[in-house]
Amino acid sequence: MMVGLLWIVGSYAASIVLMHWYYRRELQTNPKKVYVWLITYNNQTQVEWFIRSLQFFSKLKGRDIQMIVADQGSTDETLAIAERLRVTYQIEIQSFDEQNTLDEWIARHEDQQVMVIRLGHQEILETAYKML
Repeated sequence: MMVGLLWIVGSYAASIVLMHWYYRRELQTNPKKVYVWLITYNNQTQVEWFIRSLQFFSKLKGRDIQMIVADQGSTDETLAIAERLRVTYQIEIQSFDEQNTLDEWIARHEDQQVMVIRLGHQEILETAYKML
């Protein structure tokens, strides 16, 4: 009876180890990165909260994200806040010059998952977390 019990527990442990090994191998060979283009304009009260919470939820769901902050010429502290968070979260910061830049960026990443978020629109922010 003891041998049978050890056999069952050993088989169960081996299957758990094999599944974890397979999952980590797949994750390393096929990392699925989500590219997030965050368009800002005078959003100093929202930008830090949004960057931190988006990073938190992406880690919680096991998704790797690359965030690009595209500013439309903010006159407040939006860029300073994004610059402070740039090193911690590996954020790219760019200036945004209307639709051409956005179209070019989307064309470069058309085979990958891309999210474009305009920070001033609250209804879009609610669905951004669901899309991760």
